[in-house]
Amino acid sequence: MAKSSRRSGRGKTTTTLSGAATPSSASSGPIPPFTKVPKALQSFVEPLSPDEVYLVHIDITAEELKRQTFTVPLIVNLVVAAVIGLRVYLGISTYPALIATLIGLQSSMAVDMAATPWTDAVKIILRRTGTICIDYFLVTLLWSWPVNFIRGPVLWRRAIGFREGEVIVRRSNHSWSKELERNRWIREDEVHREKIVAAVTPEKIGKTGYLLVDEDWNLDYAAMVRAHALIDHTRRGDGVQMDEFRTAVLVNTDADGWLIWRVGDENTPIDEKRSVQRDQILAFKDKLAEMGKEDLFLRWVELIQWESSQPGGFTAERQRSAMLQAKQMFEDEKVDFSQFWDDMGGMEGIEGLN
Repeated sequence: MAKSSRRSGRGKTTTTLSGAATPSSASSGPIPPFTKVPKALQSFVEPLSPDEVYLVHIDITAEELKRQTFTVPLIVNLVVAAVIGLRVYLGISTYPALIATLIGLQSSMAVDMAATPWTDAVKIILRRTGTICIDYFLVTLLWSWPVNFIRGPVLWRRAIGFREGEVIVRRSNHSWSKELERNRWIREDEVHREKIVAAVTPEKIGKTGYLLVDEDWNLDYAAMVRAHALIDHTRRGDGVQMDEFRTAVLVNTDADGWLIWRVGDENTPIDEKRSVQRDQILAFKDKLAEMGKEDLFLRWVELIQWESSQPGGFTAERQRSAMLQAKQMFEDEKVDFSQFWDDMGGMEGIEGLN
């Protein structure tokens, strides 16, 4: 799937999410591999930020490994919390006296500078300065560790425990996602497309969820808790099946709202065939772009989507009609229809034109 995902990720997403930027998608919806999020997931995606990219998959690693990856940071955060707690306890008596000294009041930390040797005075100043610096470091840098750990992993594990299959939701870090140009970046920003494709390869998602946090992606703990709450509701008959959270990419556009690319389906025979077809279509697009006829590609896509969406499906008669209309569009643009497809290796495999 990695090869297919990378290839189709580079190409497929090139034409996907052009919804708000091109007339064809505005009228016909998103171009595959992205589709509109199914109704079953609407309640899940509604609270998500439309400005971020989300990755979902099911973590099937061993429960013991999940426990171990939670235990190690738990111990680290307990140590950090203990150190901070100790400093708070000691500071209860230290800082009030120190502040009183600074404002000229008598306290246990007051020093008679006239009777104190300068070497001792320097030591006192350095010791107190060091204490303040250490406490500042603890408060500004380390204090957030246990706080975020409780608000994230602890609440997550408390809500779902450790399961054989767990829904993992990753959210793009705002440090790079803020650079994405809404509705257009999928088509035009290859660097960020590759970043997304690389994050959903089988090798990557083969790790347990807690190990997938890096400089580009964070775990969305609230979304993961919400996903499992929906799954648990299936016992009452109104929930969401876990399979709905199989490997996928979620993005939001102005024209079509939340879209989903089921990356995990790329390994099925049907989707492998569709992947090949998409690659052919993308080669078709690139060829027309080289000729300065990219608008012709958009009109062709709109034609195919229109014909295939009619009642009764994309029948043989509609396929012939679409081919004749496409041929006329090509001729109007001074492009030799037959020669063009000969250069492309024929129309075999292109849905609706074979």
